[in-house]
Amino acid sequence: MSSPRVLIYLLRRDLRVADNPILNEIARISQHSQHPFTHFLPVYVFAAQQIEVSGFLSSDSERSPFPQARSQVGGFWRCGPHRAKFLAESVWDVKKSLSNIGCGLEIRVGMAGQVIEAMLEAFKQVDTEVAGVWMTDEEGVEEKREERDVRKVAEAAQTEFKLWVDEKYYIDE
Repeated sequence: MSSPRVLIYLLRRDLRVADNPILNEIARISQHSQHPFTHFLPVYVFAAQQIEVSGFLSSDSERSPFPQARSQVGGFWRCGPHRAKFLAESVWDVKKSLSNIGCGLEIRVGMAGQVIEAMLEAFKQVDTEVAGVWMTDEEGVEEKREERDVRKVAEAAQTEFKLWVDEKYYIDE
């Protein structure tokens, strides 16, 4: 039996199953008898720079390792209660949708680069190879920084990194 090879898919705003380019590619690849991975692990990270994550701490006395999720200029909270509710509901819906097709969703809190780095290290400790880290391309300064951080971590671990273009919308149209 061959050793496990995990493909990590880092979801961000691509929280739909039906028209998701990466999930469609996974389904296509899975039809072949030979594919580059044995396990598929979708991961969603509640980004500490976008949503206040101190509420995820186990006790009130613990201090968050991340700065507060406030805008740099005005100091306003970056995510209000309505957006937080919508995001939580969307993540829960995609978790249920993935479960319906026989897949789980790993949910983490923090910075994407740090989360992926910890996951790569954890898989290394149990002699499980990570075949790649995939995510969709996003526009925006913070999104590009997040992509750069994940790419850097994947390359340092000598793991394939693939950035997919999400073709559900076109900026020029």
